Amino acid sequence: MDVMIVSNKQANISFNNHEANQPQENAMPINLTNKTGYQAYFTVLKGDLVVAERIELMADATVEIPTSPVTRSVVAETVLEDNIYTSAPLDFIGAAGFLAQVKQVNAQGTYNFELIEVGPTQPNQVQFQKTCLAPVVFSITGNGKLLQSVFVNNSFETTFLNIAENYTFKAVVNGITTEPVQTNNPEATISAVVDTSSLENGYFTLVIS
Repeated sequence: MDVMIVSNKQANISFNNHEANQPQENAMPINLTNKTGYQAYFTVLKGDLVVAERIELMADATVEIPTSPVTRSVVAETVLEDNIYTSAPLDFIGAAGFLAQVKQVNAQGTYNFELIEVGPTQPNQVQFQKTCLAPVVFSITGNGKLLQSVFVNNSFETTFLNIAENYTFKAVVNGITTEPVQTNNPEATISAVVDTSSLENGYFTLVIS
């Protein structure tokens, strides 16, 4: 789902595919466990930033998700005079700031669409800005796979993803999406279980331990 963003506010995000980060040395993993008896798909966010999406777990399976910072890449894309322009990628780890601009090149009698890195104004944010007239899509990838996209409409205003140490989890179990749960413990275990508190069958919940 692609959701348009109003700048100067926390970003609305579209998710695509999942990042399968390889465990890093000394990484403190989050453990995901499926105890429902059904196939489950987990999504993990750190703040607004996707750590892993649609991680498939069979019944009674467990997987470790490392939480150490990893390198991601971002590219910007816009439409100019009915042509699609895509910037070169830039890598980042942790807090970062990016500016997309159409730059005049006098020597060539033309202009270039480019993405440059600028210092973030907040320590726990990945920030996005643009100066061109058309909307810009910033696409974030990890391990060569698209993780999420941020849409910026207004020039000279900042749209951001929060990357504070707060994790959100949700899962799809037997076609049912659970209520999300949150923790700031990077070594937590998140278990998908059958919800026995409900009077109806077929409900599931996530438990943090």
